[in-house]
Amino acid sequence: MKLERLLAIIMMLLNKRRVSARELADHFEVSMRTVYRDLEAINAAGIPIVAYPGASGGYEIMENFTIDRQYLSIEELVAVIAALKGVHSSTADKQIGQLLDKIRALLFAAPSGIPNSDHPVVYDFNPWGSAPGIAQKVTELREAIEKRQRVSIVYTKIQGDSLERAIEPVTLIIKGYVWYVYGFCLCRMEYRLFRLSRIEKLSVLTEEFPPHTAHVGKLEWREEWDTGQRIPLVLRFSPEVHVRVRDMLDPAAIETEENGSLLVRTMMVDDEWLRGMLLSFGASLTVLEPDYVRKRIWETTKKILSNYEKEENVDR
Repeated sequence: MKLERLLAIIMMLLNKRRVSARELADHFEVSMRTVYRDLEAINAAGIPIVAYPGASGGYEIMENFTIDRQYLSIEELVAVIAALKGVHSSTADKQIGQLLDKIRALLFAAPSGIPNSDHPVVYDFNPWGSAPGIAQKVTELREAIEKRQRVSIVYTKIQGDSLERAIEPVTLIIKGYVWYVYGFCLCRMEYRLFRLSRIEKLSVLTEEFPPHTAHVGKLEWREEWDTGQRIPLVLRFSPEVHVRVRDMLDPAAIETEENGSLLVRTMMVDDEWLRGMLLSFGASLTVLEPDYVRKRIWETTKKILSNYEKEENVDR
């Protein structure tokens, strides 16, 4: 993460004095261009970075400059700690833990000490009832990325079938509260996105791979990541489920009718998740279009009803 990297660069410059751009790029596994942008950002933020040319050259923070509470206020340090604690809550990343300790040390060193009140925002990327195994996967993948080691995974697709893949992990991504790993799939011979909750088994291999030039910057959904065809849907929801509907769907797609019902026009991938989602609303949802989805819901409902009818006949 950029915030973590910028703070780590500052700490490295303070501790090691002069550091070359190549050393920074290799340490953080980023491009030289990214390092130059980071150094410019640090310099623009008020921390003077001096560049020295030559074989023994590099970058260092201007002599006699120190970071004290005149640069980062107590409130700003608390805000940084709150943000890093949120990241640390979803992974057992030792580097983030060490970074938290260092920033806490700045608070202890401040003349006024630690403030009595916590930061007003709590960042926690773990959903309620989340599985603890995700943090372990994040840790193992993070180490594999740092050491550039291939990983073998058993992955369950949305359709329910499992497949085994060998990947070269490039980066970890947390989108909302869902963790993904972006890497090069040796079976498909292309970059793919894998959701960690669908990885049944994960094994870090001894095989190493060369650095990849492809990285995810601003994460935007790619159409090829969809596993099915997107279809237009027209849905009508009963008023009593309006909160859940507004939580799940784009407000621009929702129209409130005179009787309080919600009419929704949207596009979704036609897969098992869609079928389960529609059925989860029970009698509170009527599928208006397309006809084949209406028929599918009807057929599934009849099968469900037949299961209970069989039980009723046995009881009698």
